[in-house]
Amino acid sequence: TVLLHISTDEVYGDVLEGAHRETSVLKPSNPYSSTKAAADMLIYGWARTHNIKYKIVRPTNNYGPGQNSEKLIPASIKALSLGNKIKLHNNGTPIRNWLHVEDTVDALFCVIKKGKVNNIYNIAGGFEQTNRDTVITLLEKFFGREVKLEDYVDFSYSRPGQDLRYALDDTKIQVLGWKPKKIFNEEIGKIVKSDSLYYAL
Repeated sequence: TVLLHISTDEVYGDVLEGAHRETSVLKPSNPYSSTKAAADMLIYGWARTHNIKYKIVRPTNNYGPGQNSEKLIPASIKALSLGNKIKLHNNGTPIRNWLHVEDTVDALFCVIKKGKVNNIYNIAGGFEQTNRDTVITLLEKFFGREVKLEDYVDFSYSRPGQDLRYALDDTKIQVLGWKPKKIFNEEIGKIVKSDSLYYAL
């Protein structure tokens, strides 16, 4: 039996240039990512002491239809659907890497089938942009036209311990044959349509 542990890109902390590899030092910067890093450490300890076999994956930000509304994209769609402003912290400057949930699932199956035991695999896909640009795209898809950002976004929020940029080098899993199929700008319109209909009910 091989344990598959789903970790997160947040365990590395932020990086202003370049991208984190699987061998990068873990520097979590908030309680959530610290608990995820601690879970990784526990697996290492169990593996060495009790010979537990594992595979660890560290995916980046996911997006997709029906996502929990605490996340940026569904939270923004929900706010617009209810006539509220989008709460965008730190002026929307943090940069995030976005990966469609179906591509993430494909990556998990790739690691299960082809990944080496007791190895770590980053899962990213290479598409990144500021949260501000993500919200601009959401607004354009929601209204079908360009709108004034300030009319629909509340910029007064600031998140303590905010990471400036996440970025992963996922060459290792791509060597196994995985690569993302979904394109953000093609998928996001479908998600805005389906999720906004849900919140309108």
